[in-house]
Amino acid sequence: MLLGVRLLNSLGLSGVPFTGMDIGGFTGNPSQSLYARWIQVGAFNPYFRNHTAVNTKASEPWTYGEEVLEIARNYISLRYKLLPYLYSTFYEATQNGHPVMRSLAIDYTFDKNIYKGDFQNQYLFGSAFMVAPFEGDAKFGKIYFPAGKWYDLYTGEVQNGNQQIIADINMHKLPVYVKESSIIPMQSLVQTTAEKPTDTLTIHVYKGDINNQFVYYEDDGESYAYENGAYYKRTISYSPATNTITFNKVEGSLSSKFKNIKLVLHGFNASSTIKLNGNVVTPNDDFSSLLTPISKFDPQGSANPVEGERVKSILFKNDNNTLSINY
Repeated sequence: MLLGVRLLNSLGLSGVPFTGMDIGGFTGNPSQSLYARWIQVGAFNPYFRNHTAVNTKASEPWTYGEEVLEIARNYISLRYKLLPYLYSTFYEATQNGHPVMRSLAIDYTFDKNIYKGDFQNQYLFGSAFMVAPFEGDAKFGKIYFPAGKWYDLYTGEVQNGNQQIIADINMHKLPVYVKESSIIPMQSLVQTTAEKPTDTLTIHVYKGDINNQFVYYEDDGESYAYENGAYYKRTISYSPATNTITFNKVEGSLSSKFKNIKLVLHGFNASSTIKLNGNVVTPNDDFSSLLTPISKFDPQGSANPVEGERVKSILFKNDNNTLSINY
């Protein structure tokens, strides 16, 4: 599995963005913990599938027991929610060659720490996520944070960069962190790409001290009509110096499948006044949670707690003209 991570990073450096592994390994019979970790890592691969050879153990998640099934369900569901981010990141790869799965050497070339063997399996998934894979049965692990601030994907806890930590590791969660100032589009949960999500696109913005842009992209996903302008493309910008988030005017002739936008603000001042195109709007107090707690499978015990963070959010129409949010 970890060798596969390094291989996919190498392929990305070689200009091949569409890569993936056989989850669980094509041959051999992985342990429960290895399979659980592999399917978590696979959710943050460009191409995500499990696949196995004849005369080896079946590789469907339910064949590894109820605990692994719940873990797999969590990360498969998260993958489906992240499809707008993933599709836009693949579009970016066609425009500038940046791979979907990125070695830290691309963004942090002159940071000597990323070349140490202890951190050789860490990678970026698009521009926003840093993934730190470990063996399925690992209890502790070293994680290095490059320059900047990093948010724990599941709790919102902030970690400062240019340092390493010894982190508690368990089978239920893959260590994933979000870079400050990141812009992440997500959709409602679907069970297949043939199923339509709800009409609301959720844009997660993580407070930071650096400027950032994200190009959000849609097309029909089926034809070559995008070559004739039938696409929907919008640049979303975050400027901490001016306390502004901007949705630029839409490019392309395709209408978005999302009629509304929900902007979710992570790490922002709860008392800040928010304005949409100059008009004051009242934000909602929300709780952002990406994983369902894994059962304890003990009738005498209490359920595992829900992990998440308190956030602010606003909901507005997905207008094709420029939208400016000040906070």
